[in-house]
Amino acid sequence: MAQVLAAVLARLPSTHREPVAPDTSGADCGPALAPAALVLAPAVVALAGLADRLPRYTGNAADGTGGRDLTGFIHRRCRITPADVVPADARGRPASRDLEPTMDRTVRGGWELVHSTVLVCPAGPGWATGARVAHDLARRAAAAAPAPGGPVPASGAEPVRELVLTAAHVRDWSRATGDHNPIHLRAGAARRAGLPVGEGDVVAHGLLLGAISLALAPASGTVDLRFTGAVPLPAGGSVALHVDAGGGISTGGHSALLRR
Repeated sequence: MAQVLAAVLARLPSTHREPVAPDTSGADCGPALAPAALVLAPAVVALAGLADRLPRYTGNAADGTGGRDLTGFIHRRCRITPADVVPADARGRPASRDLEPTMDRTVRGGWELVHSTVLVCPAGPGWATGARVAHDLARRAAAAAPAPGGPVPASGAEPVRELVLTAAHVRDWSRATGDHNPIHLRAGAARRAGLPVGEGDVVAHGLLLGAISLALAPASGTVDLRFTGAVPLPAGGSVALHVDAGGGISTGGHSALLRR
């Protein structure tokens, strides 16, 4: 993941580069990149586990693509909090698997809404006591259901960074994390999933935006990422992102990510 971030941040305008520019070779990914990847690691693990569990809890999507991984789902929010207690096995060592997964599913306004929480422990050096991760997803349950909410205007905060995100970066993130949801990889899939994007567009992963945000505006403790709008880009093209001092991301005058 850090290598993908390095490639993305290497596209910062030269006047806005960090004092130590990221090395895209993978040997040294820069001081801000590894911590961002470590902070998000339990969220990536939790999302992969959620993809495995979804077919047991959810029905078919409106377009018949349900029942396999994250197909058709839109990421709406990710919240990571430090675990209060480190679970232990019979020998007193930290447990090594996800614990206590829960999932709530409702259908409202033509959309299937899924809220999942899981305790990830160990969660890596970014979370010494483990991490509790909550993901919120939505999937169109009725073919004519409008997109949930309208475009959220950009926050108005002055952007302090501008960078270029390419479809190749999105594909690299899919390979690095195992998130192969077609809305990120196949032109037209995001539009069929109910997002207000072009037929030839794909959309960036929410956690990729989160990683960019955390690399440029580091955080400690609880991380709350709200994915307020899609970041569409042509399947072979690119898009400009604007990042403010608080880690919020916007594109085309609309908010894509807010940090709480």
